[in-house]
Amino acid sequence: MDELITFKGYRDGVTLILNDREPDFQKLLNHLKSKLSHLNFFKGAVVNIDIGQREALSPAELDSLEEILSTKNIKIKEIILNGSNGRKPSESKKLLVPSQENVQSDALMVQRTIRSGQTLSHPGSIVLIGDVHPGAEVTAEGNVIVWGTLGGLVHAGSAGNNKAYIIALNLNPTQLRIAQYIGCAPKEAAELPRKPEIAYLQGNRIVIEDYNKMKNMLVDFIEGT
Repeated sequence: MDELITFKGYRDGVTLILNDREPDFQKLLNHLKSKLSHLNFFKGAVVNIDIGQREALSPAELDSLEEILSTKNIKIKEIILNGSNGRKPSESKKLLVPSQENVQSDALMVQRTIRSGQTLSHPGSIVLIGDVHPGAEVTAEGNVIVWGTLGGLVHAGSAGNNKAYIIALNLNPTQLRIAQYIGCAPKEAAELPRKPEIAYLQGNRIVIEDYNKMKNMLVDFIEGT
């Protein structure tokens, strides 16, 4: 039988894998609690949570998970998802992420594809290594950086930050939003060569530029302003 809970070490740190073949989340939590009672070398660690094919964690599930991890002073860095689990877009839940209060940067890094019907949101900035499919949504109070194709709806500066911006390796969204402003990618965008671009506010409109000409804007993101 597969392990319900697995800790794996990778180059970027420790990942806690929740077996997605077990439908009873409470059973996973009980197993995690039991396992942590016998493990001390993860104390004080910052871990990634891989939820497998689960589409999301509910607020109650996330709170319960954080409560158990806190007994060993373990903090969540990011939540990794993989797939919509066959749900229709209208039935899909929002991907919930930690507040990052105990992580130095407010940026959330996610290494997965966000598929149609899924929503990724975060109170800080988002760095996504993967694609955003049409029908998916990414919302951040800070900046949004997509190391892949951005083909869905993306909203940066969702709390009203006019200085927020969006960067993507291939920027071809269905809709762009920065603060309260809305724009759409040009119809011919899909035919243009793949290149990194940046979208930001210029006055009261969203403009898209070649990222290589605007690299200095990334300094604000790195410094967390």
